[in-house]
Amino acid sequence: MSLKTRPLHPEFGVEILDCRIGPDLSDEEFLEVRSAWEKNSLVLVRNQDLSPADQEKFTLRFRELEYHVLKEHTFPEHPGVMILTNAVEGGKPMGAHKVGWHWHTDLTYFPKPCDMTMLLGVEIPPEGGDTFFCSLTAAYDALDARQKKRVDGLRAIHSYNYMRAIKYPDAAPLTEEQLDRVRDVEQPLVRLHPVTGRRALYVSEYIIKNFVGMDIPESQVFLAELVSHATEDRFVYRHRWQAGDLIFWDNRATMHKATPYDDVRYTRRMHRSMTAGDAPF
Repeated sequence: MSLKTRPLHPEFGVEILDCRIGPDLSDEEFLEVRSAWEKNSLVLVRNQDLSPADQEKFTLRFRELEYHVLKEHTFPEHPGVMILTNAVEGGKPMGAHKVGWHWHTDLTYFPKPCDMTMLLGVEIPPEGGDTFFCSLTAAYDALDARQKKRVDGLRAIHSYNYMRAIKYPDAAPLTEEQLDRVRDVEQPLVRLHPVTGRRALYVSEYIIKNFVGMDIPESQVFLAELVSHATEDRFVYRHRWQAGDLIFWDNRATMHKATPYDDVRYTRRMHRSMTAGDAPF
């Protein structure tokens, strides 16, 4: 078979048309879906109705699952699927809320960050709550020779605790088990994609505490310059969600950002799953 697709952005991203994700997706069809993801960094498939079990199984076809440190927001029977929502029941939050509202790549603070993130739109507000994606490969390619020479040799300290102190100062303290999973880690500023062979800027707002050999204030100035470059309109796709949208993206080649919505008037619910990855090189 040959999938029908349409581009989402001149630089990256495709929508796969007339495709039903689930247990009936053949191995041949799956390989085409996987190839579309690897080549285009971002895939959208609309009108999907996946249970948490189905989403977990589909994610597992790519690679073994990765698990978020905030496991209290996952399905007990399906810990590979995390609930993102503002819904509250009996005074208890039904999932994680107000997370990822800054430019970032998922789990870069792990020694082996996740390869892929998958997000299913279950309940979508009529306005707000869009997600921005940018191509870090296109952003790297657009640098001039002098800029590439500077970034190619740099390494960065990624710190979940640094980000958490800035973005979520009132959040409940992490347990010792959680803290042990999010120790600061050193990553290259530029990473090579193992399939496409393309280089990408490996940046995240707030997550990068400093660059090796630079202090924090100097590092934050330089990081802001890199993020500003990577998130120029020419590299960014803005997704306006519909219920049933399934998006999965390559964290080795993209950065993304959630946006606010009226969480008093509306309920938003998303289901997220991730695959394990390898150490960036």
